[in-house]
Amino acid sequence: MVDKKESILCKKSSSSKQIVEKNRHVLKEIIEVLIMLGKQNIAIRGHKEEKSNFMAVLQGLAKKNPVLSDHLANAPSNAKYTSPEIQNELLSLCGDQILDMLTTQCKNAGVFAIMADESSDISTKEQLSICVRYIEKNEHNRHKLREDFLGFITCKSIKGQAIAQLILENLQQWGLDVLKLRAQCYDGANNMSGKYNGVQALIRERAPLAHYVHCKSHCLNLALVHSSKLQCVRTMMKTVQDIAFAFQYSAKRLQAFADELANDANTREQLDGRHKLKTLCETRWMSRADALTTFKNAFPVIIHALETLGEDNDDKAREHLIGVLRFEFIIALTTAEHILSALVGLTAILQKADMDLIEATKEARVVVGILNEERGDPLVFEGIFQTAVNIASQFQIDPSIPRQIQRQQHRANYDIADPEQYWRVALYNVFVDHLILEITNRVISNEDRFTAQLLIPTRLPELTNNLVDVIYTCYAEDINLPKELFEYEIRRWTMRWSDGAQKPTTIIDTLDRTQSEAYPSIYSILKILLSMPATPASCERSFSSMKRIKTYLRNTMTENRLASLALLHIHRDMEVDVDKIINKFG
Repeated sequence: MVDKKESILCKKSSSSKQIVEKNRHVLKEIIEVLIMLGKQNIAIRGHKEEKSNFMAVLQGLAKKNPVLSDHLANAPSNAKYTSPEIQNELLSLCGDQILDMLTTQCKNAGVFAIMADESSDISTKEQLSICVRYIEKNEHNRHKLREDFLGFITCKSIKGQAIAQLILENLQQWGLDVLKLRAQCYDGANNMSGKYNGVQALIRERAPLAHYVHCKSHCLNLALVHSSKLQCVRTMMKTVQDIAFAFQYSAKRLQAFADELANDANTREQLDGRHKLKTLCETRWMSRADALTTFKNAFPVIIHALETLGEDNDDKAREHLIGVLRFEFIIALTTAEHILSALVGLTAILQKADMDLIEATKEARVVVGILNEERGDPLVFEGIFQTAVNIASQFQIDPSIPRQIQRQQHRANYDIADPEQYWRVALYNVFVDHLILEITNRVISNEDRFTAQLLIPTRLPELTNNLVDVIYTCYAEDINLPKELFEYEIRRWTMRWSDGAQKPTTIIDTLDRTQSEAYPSIYSILKILLSMPATPASCERSFSSMKRIKTYLRNTMTENRLASLALLHIHRDMEVDVDKIINKFG
């Protein structure tokens, strides 16, 4: 079957040719069913093979396909091509074909970046997700930024050396040249970001130009963690989490909440169809904004539900009620909710696959600018404070400040009598100042390589001779030109955009309008800069797929089967050539 020319046997025997055609027809139907189930993430096997989804679909097709029906009914048991072993082999061939297409595109791009992250699956095995980021150029000379998942790898150890070895081995196995690696993006865990024994350091020993990028979403998360260390904010967060857990994991308490919500039309409208409180994520602080908004909007219903439960001898409900019926809790809730809500858009932008580091930094600067503007506008906190007063007034709680003494080391002790001014100084200003400083230091601060963003035509007026030297030093090995020639190319580039024509404002738009033959060094620099990822969000999205593929009922799935199904499901828009699969299988 592999040979294009018919064998002598086939020429002599028409019956043999018919058998081959029949087998290929049957095999094609089987492979197409496996591909369909894999792409749609439908379980293939069942408790009994003859009653599995795979066999159910095949038998359904066989009703209108006499050849397939005859094969399923009369073929020998060792030649039906429906056993789990054959399924695994066919799925592996499908996954390999998708992987070959992805790695070929990545090789054609020239340079690329990798993203990696690890997570435990349902069977408590540590799975490493590897994704690549590169620039694809279509037939119209337009550039497209791609982030592609390449596979899951089971880790026997999560030490930096073991993970780095796995990454390098698989890059070699996939035919990707590690010397073309220009960036690597991970979270800030020690095993990944360590200066000496971290994955990034060990990979740079093999690929010196593979610069490490700390996940910007993780940096933003750390900025929030460090900014939220005010005692009143931490206490409020703990109370909100305890109450959310109390209502979520108790049928009696949840029913009390539902009953109160049914009698409050105004709160139902504000909750916009939600019927539960959201718990606070321990690691992703940005998701807390939505949870705090839900808690604030449902505040009257929560109080009435806790009062009802307290009257029914629920001691925990009474404790929670005492904790929330304080002005300190309410003002901390409204302030934190307002500040965190301002960062939700930035978090969503950072998780986009086509987000580059320069655009991420721009958006972070926009958020910092808004926070600075709001901090200087007295009407902003006045609105926050008035919201807290309105909520408190429904339960006869007057605006107040904590007890003050002459000497206090563990909490704010400002000599301010007016509650609004006190909370502005002790809570809002401190929270915003810390957050601005943390975002500036962790998200916005860049290394010398990012100076190349000044090659964007709209930023050229900022490009000085000293900065040109910085760019040349950072990219000298990729430019492969004497410094004098590079400076001459920069002068030509500046002259090109000196006319009044409309100038591109982003890296990818600039790349589309850059002729690689005329400006080879600038083209290479922009391509490398655009290839550098802002976050490994594509890896995290692959873990969401992993949880759907390897479930509680499918927890004995092998590593190869998981990787093949993941490639089919995540890249379900890619077409699989069934004839090639049959030829390889043959």
